[in-house]
Amino acid sequence: MEKARILKFNLSAGLFDRKRTLRLAPGYLEYEAKYLEPGQLTRIDKEAILDIKFNMNWIIWYRFYVGCDFRIDVKTRENGIFRIKFVSYFDKNTAYIRAYNKIVNWMWEHYLRSIIDTYLQDFYQAHELELRNFRITDEGVYFINKDHLAYWEEVGVKEYEDYFAIFNQGYPELNERVPFDEWESEILLGVVEALKEKKFNENK
Repeated sequence: MEKARILKFNLSAGLFDRKRTLRLAPGYLEYEAKYLEPGQLTRIDKEAILDIKFNMNWIIWYRFYVGCDFRIDVKTRENGIFRIKFVSYFDKNTAYIRAYNKIVNWMWEHYLRSIIDTYLQDFYQAHELELRNFRITDEGVYFINKDHLAYWEEVGVKEYEDYFAIFNQGYPELNERVPFDEWESEILLGVVEALKEKKFNENK
C-alpha cells in the first residue's frame, strides 16, 4: 500500500496576522497555535482525537462578501478543545476554500474514519448506540425528540452545505436537521451511512 504523504499548509490567522503552519500526517496533526511563539508547533496524536467539527463562514462588509472565516475544532482526550482557525480575504478566497476542503477531506479519511469505525464496533457489540438526538438499533434509527422509529429501509440521509438531515423516506415531514459545526455530527453521519449500506447489502 502506498504510504500516505504529509500535507503542509501556511495559513493566515487574520488580516494583519502572520501565516501559521498546519501539518497533517496519518498519525498526527501539528499546528502553530501560539501567536507569541512563531515556529512552535503543537502536536496532537491521532489516538488522542475524539471528535472534529468544521465550520466556514463568509465575512461580509457592508453587504459585500470579502472573505472567509474557517474554524476546525478538535476534541482531544487530555487537552480539551484544540482550535485551528484561519481566514482569507479578496483574491485569496478561492485558494483558501480549496485548502479548507482538502483539510476536511484529509481529516475525514485519516482521523474521523477511524473514530467512526470504533463507534461501529461498539454498536456491533451492544446492538445500540445513542448519538445526539438519535438512538441507533438493529431495527433502525429512533428519533428521540419525535418519539419515532424509522426502520432501516425507511431511513433517508441528505447532505446540504451547512447541515445534513435524517428523515423517514415514507414520511419526509419526520426529519431532523443536524448542523455540521456541532459535536458528534460527523460521527453520526458516518455511522448512519455505514449501517444503511450494510443493511442494504444484507438485503440484496
